[in-house]
Amino acid sequence: MGKVRRWHFVHKNVGNCSYESYLHKLAKIRIRQAFLSSEHFFLSYNAKAICSYDCPFVGSSKCVGEKHVEFDLRRYYDTCEIEATYNQYRADLLLTSSTKPKLDPVLIEIMVTHKCTEDKIKDGVRIIEISVQSEEQINNIVNNCKLNAVRDNHYNYRYLNDRNITLYNFNKEESFDPVGRFDEYEDYFSQKNTIVFWLNNQGQFNSFNCHCYEVSTKLPPNVHYYITERATPFKTIFQEFSKRGVKIRNCFLCKFSKHTLYGDRLCILYKKHNLPRKPSPYYGASCPHYREDFGVSQYMTPIEQPPSTEQTDCSQRHKFYYHICKDIL
Repeated sequence: MGKVRRWHFVHKNVGNCSYESYLHKLAKIRIRQAFLSSEHFFLSYNAKAICSYDCPFVGSSKCVGEKHVEFDLRRYYDTCEIEATYNQYRADLLLTSSTKPKLDPVLIEIMVTHKCTEDKIKDGVRIIEISVQSEEQINNIVNNCKLNAVRDNHYNYRYLNDRNITLYNFNKEESFDPVGRFDEYEDYFSQKNTIVFWLNNQGQFNSFNCHCYEVSTKLPPNVHYYITERATPFKTIFQEFSKRGVKIRNCFLCKFSKHTLYGDRLCILYKKHNLPRKPSPYYGASCPHYREDFGVSQYMTPIEQPPSTEQTDCSQRHKFYYHICKDIL
């Protein structure tokens, strides 16, 4: 009952006696007893999950999320040894299977003051590191026979202050259906990853952002469309449609339509011919002074013989997809 160390029972003739070493030994003994005497011993965590949707519209890697998984360790392991050796490492607790000797073991490390060493982590063996600071934490594990853990390389930083149990080298990837999943992680997927532009046979057009799996449900029928993952000027899109055989008269394509320093589009002939200063894009359909601008776009590669439907790589990381609706050409 001193003033420096925490109060604890003292063992006579033991040189290294501290509350930290007591917790370390107690956790190993009690967790082993609970594991071997229980029918179930669960491990739950949020595993890395890859979107199952095969998206042809964007060039970036598939969206990555997370999926809650739970495993009953007793289904796979029936032995739990204290201070057992695996490879060149000694584990506080080593889970193995007597019926499946080739099954990779799991190391359980009790962390009171010292974290798991880097060389052990880099070896690739699966490790469950349990941080123990009190007997209450041990009681909670033993009574529930459940470990609620967080992966060490988890991208979700909301768990940083709640990492009592950390997993290393638990790299199994799950898959998830994207429909409805992004709503659960709005903070991480608030930026919709697909930009869609469509054009009908009356020259009317519109653009919207959506998730890639929503494109088919949001596109109107019988329209030309352009899909990308990167914002592209309307003029560039119209130029590429025109090169692919779509007849368009639109002010965005007119050589006399320019942008001001403030981003406004201005007709430079408005004074000379008494035209609208800032005309609607559709004004070009009837304007007698309309002249299409076929200047080479800095965003797209010129197409010599435009096919009806194509997907073209602009760079290794960026894809765009043009669909030409033959029924309305």
